[in-house]
Amino acid sequence: MIWGVVHKDASHGVSEETLRRMVPGDSSGMVTCMHHPIGLAYRESYPGECRIHEDNGRGVSVLFQGAVYNVPEIIKRLKESGDATNPARLVALLYLKHGEDFVQHLRGKFCFALYDGKQHTTVLGRDRLGVESLFIHEDEEKLVFGSSVFPVVRHPGIQKRCNYQAVYYFLLACYNPSSASFFEGIDKLRPGHLHIHHNGRSRIKRYWSLSFASKSTDDENKIAEHLLSLLKDSVRCRMDSRRTPGVFVSGGLDSSTVLALARESYQGGIHTFSYRCRGESFDESPYARLVSEHYRTHHTLVEYPSDAVQTIQDLVIRMDEPFCDLGINIATDILGKASSGTVAYALTGDGGDELFGGHPVYLADGAGRMMDRVPGLFKRPFLWAGLKLRDTDKKKDFRVKWKRFSYSMQFPSSLLSHRWRVYYTPGELQSLVQADYADRLLPSDPYEAFLSVNGEADGEAFLDRALYSDYQTVVGFYLRRMDLIRQYGIESRFPLLDHGLVEYGATIPPHLKIRGNSDTKYILKQTMKDILPHEIVFRKDKLGHSIPMKNWMREAGYVQSMLMELCSPERLKKRGLFQAETVKQYIDEHVSKRRNHSHRLWALMVLELWFQHHMDG
Repeated sequence: MIWGVVHKDASHGVSEETLRRMVPGDSSGMVTCMHHPIGLAYRESYPGECRIHEDNGRGVSVLFQGAVYNVPEIIKRLKESGDATNPARLVALLYLKHGEDFVQHLRGKFCFALYDGKQHTTVLGRDRLGVESLFIHEDEEKLVFGSSVFPVVRHPGIQKRCNYQAVYYFLLACYNPSSASFFEGIDKLRPGHLHIHHNGRSRIKRYWSLSFASKSTDDENKIAEHLLSLLKDSVRCRMDSRRTPGVFVSGGLDSSTVLALARESYQGGIHTFSYRCRGESFDESPYARLVSEHYRTHHTLVEYPSDAVQTIQDLVIRMDEPFCDLGINIATDILGKASSGTVAYALTGDGGDELFGGHPVYLADGAGRMMDRVPGLFKRPFLWAGLKLRDTDKKKDFRVKWKRFSYSMQFPSSLLSHRWRVYYTPGELQSLVQADYADRLLPSDPYEAFLSVNGEADGEAFLDRALYSDYQTVVGFYLRRMDLIRQYGIESRFPLLDHGLVEYGATIPPHLKIRGNSDTKYILKQTMKDILPHEIVFRKDKLGHSIPMKNWMREAGYVQSMLMELCSPERLKKRGLFQAETVKQYIDEHVSKRRNHSHRLWALMVLELWFQHHMDG
């Protein structure tokens, strides 16, 4: 974790006491520049995560969190000797040579704070895909920042107040896609951006933007050949021969690809980890075991029983903002705990769905666009019938898909893939929220956070625009769950989110990502068909990470009691945000299988726990 303060009045320094108050306890490194208006501090979660560098001769101080994967290339470019293992030093040297454009030469995951004492300039930055976070508060007197929101909100000059617009988006999508955080006056720096403060003024500079405008004209075989080369390089540069690697595998194509290429790059023992939820249409562990046996890994399968949901009470303590993906964040914590003490870092397949158009929402986009063209006279009966269907215990069932599709068709197609990921209509939220909070919680434009990002996309194809939007929104949502394993000393690495690979992926024509109406990740299958087991490449029953939370809410005693406690009328009345009658209706409809309200109910549970830890008192 890194954090710091910049006083806009250069005559004021930052005291060490202020920095320690922001994060109580010992810090791994601290710099208080009493002759300059800045103070920097950090605490490491795992070895090498954070670094600090001071060059008093040239007046540059750098605080860095993350990892740089092209160190040899940078050293060659700089033509300097010295400590090549300290990325903060490399950042300082790149800045001195290239100015603000230095960040273009970094390949990796990072957030940083750089202070140029001679130019009286502070540069805050975040990596291109948002693997690392950076929160910022700015007022007339100071600039406060942190890789976690909690040091910022603990600054003695900042009042802790809830941003109810963030609450709205969390209810809508189970995470907050907007740049405003859950704390009023504290914002999230967007991925690929710099916040530059110079002579009392601040500006935001975008240094990287993902473009889908240009498409490769190469044939399929050449694209697959080049893609394989990039995939190998992306995995290779993230392997560390000095430390034991792990891979989180699901049995799907993305994580299996990462494992296969990691095996090529690393000759020692590789540990793999997967979890299992018992139940029909939820257990994918046989495929994870198959791929781990194929590549001769030390495999650990961890059970995920229903009573593990109590872990969420600990996880919310580590969440900068509440987010929930129906128990997947708990599964990530389970894997982190299982890998602790065994591996130093873990590779994952995160980002593969966006890279190759693999998520079911992209198929739903195609079906939705066709349905949008159907006259209402024929469309309405089909959608009405879908809404009337009862839920089932299975995850993927024709009735489940029909019902969800019918519900999502109520939302505008301009939402792109988010159309299938929102959980309330404006009217439903109106009936959920207490009247006293309606004006603060319900915005005039209900989808502005999504639509503003969608408007930036430059691709012609619908899929290209959807993928751009997802890189800017939901990818960050997925990444935040990997932050939760830092406490176990495990570093997360994401080969499929390498920015060079992502840039090339954006040039691959959509018809090579989704072949016809249903063959997703087509080009990845062609790339890996001679490398991965046939059963992995061409399997038809991929479920995605799955937790039977909806069934546990109906059948598992511990989950039910937790639900009833956190969503009780007494608790809701005390919180004062939501209508108890509406929440009771959700519970009754869910238990009776009339509707699946698991996402809504789980979100209300997580929100209540997060408020208890971070807003109350």
